[in-house]
Amino acid sequence: MQNQNPPDYLRWDHPLSDDNDKVIRHWFGDELQPESLMTVRGIGIKEPMVNANVDRPIGTGDWLIMLFHQPARLIKQQKAPSTEAKTLIIWPPGEKQFFSWATKAGIEYHSWMHIEGTWVNTQIESNLLPIATPITLTDESVMICHLQNMMDEMLHPIAFDPIIIQNLFQNWARAIARQIGTKNPYSKMPSYVLSVKNYLDKYFNQAIVLDELASLAGVSRSHLCHQFRQHFDTSISHYVIRKRMATAQRLLFDVDIKLGAIAHQVGYADIYQFSKQFKKTFAVSPSQYRKQQLVHCQ
Repeated sequence: MQNQNPPDYLRWDHPLSDDNDKVIRHWFGDELQPESLMTVRGIGIKEPMVNANVDRPIGTGDWLIMLFHQPARLIKQQKAPSTEAKTLIIWPPGEKQFFSWATKAGIEYHSWMHIEGTWVNTQIESNLLPIATPITLTDESVMICHLQNMMDEMLHPIAFDPIIIQNLFQNWARAIARQIGTKNPYSKMPSYVLSVKNYLDKYFNQAIVLDELASLAGVSRSHLCHQFRQHFDTSISHYVIRKRMATAQRLLFDVDIKLGAIAHQVGYADIYQFSKQFKKTFAVSPSQYRKQQLVHCQ
């Protein structure tokens, strides 16, 4: 392809390879489906970096999970590489992104997947994978092998199986967690932080008062907030919102439950506030989400 000014975001609609190594990239669809359980939008394996800089102030509408096989530059103001080789970074939807090669375009490789859906959120959260934070892997095959397996399933000659894809992604998340040491995170977590998490899991639909949580934990409010964010990579309030929205999403599949009742069950006395938060999370209103599910089930 000849282009003196290549765009910041190149898309390839077919697998390809070069003379140096097997390079595969494939896009499976451009339409964002934030309400989906899981959608694989694209996968690339050992793709040479061809863009001078990739700078997305508002990120992408999906999760972008990327492994840099050589040192890369992730800090815009820094000219030297800011990461080691085998650095993995998991950007959530809407998170700003910047990356660039460290020496010369076309000779440095990265592997990636664009993916979205509540199953993705759940697996990343449950395995406590760091978000928007560089992670150095000791063995990059944990990324390559799982990407290849997912690619093979998505390109199955008959039809890909969404359950297999979900299982493959779950296996990837657990393998990454095991390598970076978060597979058994609770053993390293202060007992009071775990007790607060368990409390939130049980009472997420009730009013959460930070001072009461701090009293339950036996620590100061600021210390609790700091420790919770450190271990779960999110604030207490955001954790509660995610629990509420995940529960609401499941309840919307039952057409016999009215929206007001769902709002109440997940902790919102005001259906307007519930709808506003749901749309902020999933990009569609609760009623629109329910209609979409009915169409898919027909």
